[in-house]
Amino acid sequence: MTPLAAYLLVLGWASIPFAPAEPLLVGAGSYAAIGALHLPLVVAAAATGSLASDLAKYTLGRAAGPALLRRLKRRESGARAVEWIESRARQIGPAVIVPSYFVPFGVVAATLLCGALRMRLGPVAAASAAGAALWSAMFVMLGFAGGAVTHNPLTGALLALPVALALGALLSRVATTRTPG
Repeated sequence: MTPLAAYLLVLGWASIPFAPAEPLLVGAGSYAAIGALHLPLVVAAAATGSLASDLAKYTLGRAAGPALLRRLKRRESGARAVEWIESRARQIGPAVIVPSYFVPFGVVAATLLCGALRMRLGPVAAASAAGAALWSAMFVMLGFAGGAVTHNPLTGALLALPVALALGALLSRVATTRTPG
């Protein structure tokens, strides 16, 4: 695969609204560690794709509104995410998107909820861009570290994935136990 195809794959996969992109980001970061990809371009592709996904979910939330929220709340994980995000969104607005990147199902619920609550697009896009950049950088850098340690992109990704999962779980716990403001 050419580097251009790899960047487009990262961009495309990260832009799919409900697809988990973390393993792909870790793998791409691991390939960047051996020089096959340029690290800043991997992060930029992932963040751009994620931002596009967020804006699509925001638009969906804006169009579907309350019916969509009721549907999200049918699943236990969706109900927890919506409850957590809604309580914070009412206090801090679209900035809730940034920490929601580190809560399972959080960014999906946050962007849909921001649309359903009719929050202004500008602040939502800014918060999504910040969250996407942090999220992308974290997972790509974990893969980069794994690749740098092992000097092998596949082994590096396999080493970094459990670390990424553990760090994601820790950040999720911290994000959901902290109170805003």
